Parts: sequence; structure tokens; C-alpha cells
Amino acid sequence: MISRNYKICLVGDPGVGKTSLALRQAHGTFPTSHHPTLGINFVIWNTIKNNIRIKLIIADSGSQERFLSVLPTYFKNSLAAAVIYDISKKETFINLDNWIKILSESVSQIPFILIGNKSDKKSKREVTQEEGKKFAEKHKTEYFEVSAKERTNMREMFLKIIEIVMAGDKSLE
Repeated sequence: MISRNYKICLVGDPGVGKTSLALRQAHGTFPTSHHPTLGINFVIWNTIKNNIRIKLIIADSGSQERFLSVLPTYFKNSLAAAVIYDISKKETFINLDNWIKILSESVSQIPFILIGNKSDKKSKREVTQEEGKKFAEKHKTEYFEVSAKERTNMREMFLKIIEIVMAGDKSLE
């Protein structure tokens, strides 16, 4: 069976759930308390798609201001990204353009998908699905609402990212 290695990165404001998404997908675990990511973590998710063994290397970035200067180093060689906001915190949605700018300055024009995380917090929603979809349309990308806590739409989201990187066919070998 053919094997491919692909690196992607997760970007967004502190607390949007980047680490929770990565850990939930790769290890099936969900953190019970929030600890800010210091610098960057790499998590591996192995799966099979189209009879190809995929090793997805997920770069989970710390997004506190003191780490912004080192992010370009960690984004290097990423073939796609997930730009993430928290549906229950409008400010994280407002800051998306800034994250897209940081991403594009770091690794040029890599494809990304938009993720509205914490869909389990519907009663505290500050960003509508329509706003998320409009933002994604504006940037000509896919949009997913997910919940790392409840594992809602997680597999579909990560399989879409794999589909995007496979279309570029630039495995890290």
C-alpha cells in the first residue's frame, strides 16, 4: 500500500479549541481543562483514504501574542490549514482575517478551510452559521461547524483537509 505524509496547521485565537480538535482526532481524547499551548505541538493522525496510508502531521500552534513571531517557522511545509474560531465568541470570528494574513505571510497561498468550533455551545452562540458560510464563500473555501467535545463533524473536516492536500500531491515523503 502506498503511504503519504502530509503536514497541516491549525490557526486561530487562543482558546478556540485547536489543541482539542487535534487531540480528539488523533488520540480520541478531549482535555477536561484548558491549558494554553506554549509554542507548537505536533500531533499525528493515521488513516487510509483511496487505498493510500495517510500520516497527517497536525501542527497545533500556540496563539498567544508572545509566540506570533515563531509561527512562520512552524507553518513551514504545511500543505493546508484549518482557520478556527469559537462560535460562542464573536471576537474570535472578527480576528479571522488577521490569522489568514499571518498564515499567508508565513506560507504563501496554501489552501485552508474555515472551522466554527464548539458547536455544542449553541445556546451561547455569538456567530451564526450564515456568517460562517458567508466568510467561507468570500474566501472561496469550505466551512465546517464542529465540536471537539462531542466529536461532531470532526472526521468529515479532517478528511476534507486530506482531500485538499492529496489534490496538491505534495507528500512530505
